[in-house]
Amino acid sequence: MKKNESIPDKRPLKQLFFRHYVVISGLFLCVIMVALFGTDLLMDNYFNKTPDLTQVDGSKIYQYPFEKIDGRLLDEYGGWFEIVDESGTVIYVKGNKEDNIMTYSDGMLYAKVDIMRNDDSIFYHAYRAQGPEGENYVLLWKFPERSEIISLTLGILLALFVVLLFIALYFYTRYSVLQMKKPLRQIVEGIKEMEGFNYQKRLTFSAEMEFAEIREAFNGMAERLQQTSAEKEAVANNKRDMLLHLSHDLKTPITSVFGYSQLLLDRPDLEEEQRRQYVQYINDKSSYMAHLIQNLFELAKLEDQHVRLDQEKVNISKWFMQLVAEFYPEIEDRGFQLEVKIPEEPLFVMLDKMHMNRVITNLIGNSLKHNPQGTQLFVSCEKIEAGVVLWLGDNGIGVQENVREHIFDEFIKGSNPVKDSTGLGLAICKKIITLHRGTIHLERNQRYTTLFKITLPLE
Repeated sequence: MKKNESIPDKRPLKQLFFRHYVVISGLFLCVIMVALFGTDLLMDNYFNKTPDLTQVDGSKIYQYPFEKIDGRLLDEYGGWFEIVDESGTVIYVKGNKEDNIMTYSDGMLYAKVDIMRNDDSIFYHAYRAQGPEGENYVLLWKFPERSEIISLTLGILLALFVVLLFIALYFYTRYSVLQMKKPLRQIVEGIKEMEGFNYQKRLTFSAEMEFAEIREAFNGMAERLQQTSAEKEAVANNKRDMLLHLSHDLKTPITSVFGYSQLLLDRPDLEEEQRRQYVQYINDKSSYMAHLIQNLFELAKLEDQHVRLDQEKVNISKWFMQLVAEFYPEIEDRGFQLEVKIPEEPLFVMLDKMHMNRVITNLIGNSLKHNPQGTQLFVSCEKIEAGVVLWLGDNGIGVQENVREHIFDEFIKGSNPVKDSTGLGLAICKKIITLHRGTIHLERNQRYTTLFKITLPLE
């Protein structure tokens, strides 16, 4: 099956899958980023209530005595306040203290406030303050990181990730399926057409190389099945026509035989001359039927796939000359003129002499039967590059134009057939030549109205 060059094919299927994997990996990373952004947005706006520390003024919180320190931030956001003096000692606590640090050593307080060095789960925010005597204090706002906030954050992140990943994969899967759906749909439709014995369907999609190979294999199979189906139909039609012709060709002589024999039985008082005439009719029709059945038998044997020719190496020049010479008395009796061009050069071919004798006898016999006295009969033999050509023709009445095309079909007869013509002779000739791996054609020639060309391979 020749590849359809008009349909452009794409790259191998593995490249398509590799591209899908790359895209899916990219979608995975994008979903993670969007989920993180969405989680942060939701936590900041709806769930994680943390103060905007840039807007918190420590001077508005701190009061002395310490019992007057404003505790509304603690009520809203949680945690506790500590007042630390210059020595690092916690001198006052407001709120529910959740650690046991009462003294900050040198550098410890700065490390806790520095978010990069703080390893606790407590956030520190420090504000400057002064005691009643001008002492330097530090107001610390400490609030712990809540585990429920972490769980909530992870839950929202996971939920967003799953939902976004599902949506992304759903739409990308639809897009991927659309790419493969067209060739798969055509393949399924083609198989269904074949199930219905319709072999005219051809696949025309453009797809990856693997699908293209399926397309070419399918189209090749459909073409072969279509050809086989046409051949089967032709054989069936040929058999039907053959049976019709056979029944027609047998019906007429059988009817005549039955009628004349019945007449002989019913009329015993017929004169001898009339009786002999009827018997002669019966004999002629019986002879025709025997001839027809014999030809049918020969044709059936030649159509058998297991038939084997009894071929031998033959000098066809000598054989052809001897065969034509056997007809010379009859040619002379019928008043025909004979033109012979057969070289003396030995030309060897493999022949089944019995079958080939029948071919030549049939062609020369037809010429003698169908043409009037004075017809010129032409026989010739010549060597060509790959074989030998035998020419047999005459300048007689010729072949009707509507018969020429089907002259080698079964039961084909001219408008003026002779009485024993069965219409099977040329069909048998063609079968025999074909079995010799040769060809036979009816040629058009200005000099000879009927001219057969037989080509046979050299040995």
